[in-house]
Amino acid sequence: MIVLIFHGSRDPDHNRQAAELARAVGADYAFMETEPKFRGGLGVPMFVADGADYRRALEIATVKAPPLVKWPGFAEYLRGLGAELYIFHGPDRGDVASLGLPVAFIEGEPNLDKAPCVEVAAPVVITRGHIYKLIQAKYSRCPARLMPPLAEQPKFVEYLRRTLPLVVQRFQNAEVMRKKN
Repeated sequence: MIVLIFHGSRDPDHNRQAAELARAVGADYAFMETEPKFRGGLGVPMFVADGADYRRALEIATVKAPPLVKWPGFAEYLRGLGAELYIFHGPDRGDVASLGLPVAFIEGEPNLDKAPCVEVAAPVVITRGHIYKLIQAKYSRCPARLMPPLAEQPKFVEYLRRTLPLVVQRFQNAEVMRKKN
């Protein structure tokens, strides 16, 4: 069984949406910071970009998948949203910059506090949890329409449903293969 490994939070919206997203794509779920914890199966880290939390999840994951920004078709998915600004948690380690999109970060540069006001902005977060709410609060200085988090976008759910098996197939033996070389 595929198990999506999320950060987990004291924010019940994050935890609920993570569970709903996993069910919608036919997977189970686990959290790093709360129950249920990962106890086995094909554990795939579900993080948008590289960072300390992603790397901690990668340590316990059995599928050594990269963050979403490096998944096949994810950059194209984001471009297809047509937003004028894409807002990430940050700080960027280069993965987000390589997407070639107009971006801002809650932590890092270019910072959301100095980002231009646009008509449509896309918070690139999986759920409507703490980080999404922080983006809402920080960007409330602008009258932009904020797109919903990825878990609330039917096209993202379909993208994940299609792409997840490919990612599992490609990365489930990644650590074993590295050790052999």
